[in-house]
Amino acid sequence: MSSPRNIWWSYVQGMMRRYPERAAALEEKRAVRMTGRYGAEPLGGKSPGRTTETVALRELSPAEQREYEAVRDALAYAAEKPDGALRLKLVKLVYWDKTHKLYAAAWEVGVSERTARRWNRDILYRVAVNFGLADEDWPLTAS
Repeated sequence: MSSPRNIWWSYVQGMMRRYPERAAALEEKRAVRMTGRYGAEPLGGKSPGRTTETVALRELSPAEQREYEAVRDALAYAAEKPDGALRLKLVKLVYWDKTHKLYAAAWEVGVSERTARRWNRDILYRVAVNFGLADEDWPLTAS
């Protein structure tokens, strides 16, 4: 098996694998407490009820946020393709569920291994471009 041409390839694959964790962490951190505080004590020794400021302080680190946004935008780009649902299913099987290798995921999705490799390359290059690791004129076909 040949090694990838780009030194950032493994890093971008890791970003893709970490995306569900980042999305869950961001959703959890942005969850706002919606119940009122009742009782005789003013706030029970807790922080003031300034939920907007509290939510603003509970974000991902800047690096994690950049990774999350790069992958999110690449997934949105892939979803816009005519076969976007199949591309996202391929990503889910290979990177998030980790139940299939690329060739097995291709068989599961119903495309050739060559098409699955092209889709995988397209989405990983798009993540790299979004993150700033690759130039916009990435060497891809007009798929």
